[in-house]
Amino acid sequence: MIDLTYVIIFAAVLIISPFVLRIASSQKKETKQQLKLIFLGLLCAQILLGFFVGSKLFPAVSFIQILLLLSGKSFNTLVVILNFINSVLIFVEMIRLSDNLGYQVVSLPAVAAVFLVLIGNVFGLAYINKDANLLKKYFR
Repeated sequence: MIDLTYVIIFAAVLIISPFVLRIASSQKKETKQQLKLIFLGLLCAQILLGFFVGSKLFPAVSFIQILLLLSGKSFNTLVVILNFINSVLIFVEMIRLSDNLGYQVVSLPAVAAVFLVLIGNVFGLAYINKDANLLKKYFR
């Protein structure tokens, strides 16, 4: 049987995707600046939640991402790649912690950290996108 949570998440993705694609296709400087600020906010929240999860590497990578993002435009793609790596790190660290404790560790901060890093991936990709025709390609 399909869990209602999966249906809600799937519906949300289908509804939100065109809006994200429209934002990502915008090449206006103001839009890119807003995406950068949102991405920075998500990274700051990742640092905070990473400590609640008991992770050390996850918030450290997020901190490095912030420094790179603030240091210059040439590191933007690297920052987004590091966020995808951080997606894997949070899962690996949570699995490792669960194995060490002998039971599944699930907490609200852990779930929030996972969702924040996944949402950060979306905003990061929207931020570094340079294709103004992205939305047209999606609806072909």
